[in-house]
Amino acid sequence: MPEITRIVKLKIGLPLDTARKTISAWTVACNTVSQIAFENGCLSNAVRLHALGYGAARAAGLSAQVAQSCIRHVASKYAAARSNKHVITAPAQFRAQAVILQGGSRGRDVALRASGLSVWTIAGRLKAVPFAGPPDLADKLANWTFGDGRLIVAGKNVFLTLSFKKDVEDRIGPNDAVIGVDRGINVLACATDGKRHWMRKGGHTKHMRNRYLSIRSSLQRRKAERRTRSVAKVLKRLSGREARFMKAVNHEVSKSIVSFADRAGCPVIAIEELDGIRGQRLRKKVRREVQKWAYGQLAFFIRYKAETHGMTVIEVDPKGTSKGCSRCGHTESANRNRHEFKCRGCGHRLHSDLNAAHNIRLRGILARQVLGQDGEPSCSPQVRLYDPAGNRGRGRTSRLLKQTAHDMGLSCFMHRGDYCQSQTRASALPRKTSHAAFQR
Repeated sequence: MPEITRIVKLKIGLPLDTARKTISAWTVACNTVSQIAFENGCLSNAVRLHALGYGAARAAGLSAQVAQSCIRHVASKYAAARSNKHVITAPAQFRAQAVILQGGSRGRDVALRASGLSVWTIAGRLKAVPFAGPPDLADKLANWTFGDGRLIVAGKNVFLTLSFKKDVEDRIGPNDAVIGVDRGINVLACATDGKRHWMRKGGHTKHMRNRYLSIRSSLQRRKAERRTRSVAKVLKRLSGREARFMKAVNHEVSKSIVSFADRAGCPVIAIEELDGIRGQRLRKKVRREVQKWAYGQLAFFIRYKAETHGMTVIEVDPKGTSKGCSRCGHTESANRNRHEFKCRGCGHRLHSDLNAAHNIRLRGILARQVLGQDGEPSCSPQVRLYDPAGNRGRGRTSRLLKQTAHDMGLSCFMHRGDYCQSQTRASALPRKTSHAAFQR
């Protein structure tokens, strides 16, 4: 039963000056304790560092509990540097970003009460502080375990981020209970369970991205010509607006995909592994669209939303998913014409993104069938196939092996030792597999 953690951000009515002084005192204490740890051999042991730095943390104005959090925070910084084998030549420096506050059932430094928020500050404990949070905050407080918090100042607003933990049971289903998801630019996402499908078109999103590009280009030209303050202010105001827009869209799309999988009763979501797609040689217009394509963020949102429902997200090889027929397996570039897919082999016709989603789903099913009892899926395993004829890639038996793999949606080739490389299998596969077992 895995444990998942979620972060909830609250906007609180804490005085801005008090929040800034609290963060400043925390930063001074961390840097002071860090200097002590560095002078004593880069201490990463919180117990030993407590004996040396507790008084300095308290002298900076921190309470006893917050001073303990400060010492643990500094010790973990040096422990991480040592674990990553970094050479420490100077004390670790901490910037004025956030204050770590312990919560829990006792609410040591921060607690949510019926009257409002109770939080520690440099000016003492403030109670009945008003706050505003997301709609699911009540569910988090009732069914999740409250952890710690972070006090943050952004602009002229004060925020408090709270962590909640919960144990989630893994959902179990048959091997074919897999959702295939194809991500794209013209069609943001297309999901299918083999019978039903869901699709989110990207026309409006593409229009908004082009609009932001046009506005930025126009303002940057005017700034280069006139160098006026007004243009610089507008550019600063527009900064990040496109990123926030895409983040909201990806949240909507990922939520719809996970809801679709939940309604279909499928505990596994298969997506493409798109790492390295930006390194391809593309036309300028297409390259610009790919560079602005937030496919990684969408995958991250799908993964963490699926974890909340006890689902698993696996990645499969994207090679040939857009050109291969999901019915007969025939792969050819001429099969696809923009959004229309028509197989040159069997005549199968459907939407090109839906066909790709079917192919992704089939590869996810194959990964579950072969790997379910042996280990976690891997994207680049090696599997040895047993060829009774010993033809090393030649002859009728080897052709049958290749054809069987092709029909199952695998990208395979035979080479020395009769190896078959499959981008949808796992490294935990047995080293030898019979022809009959492979056909199953």
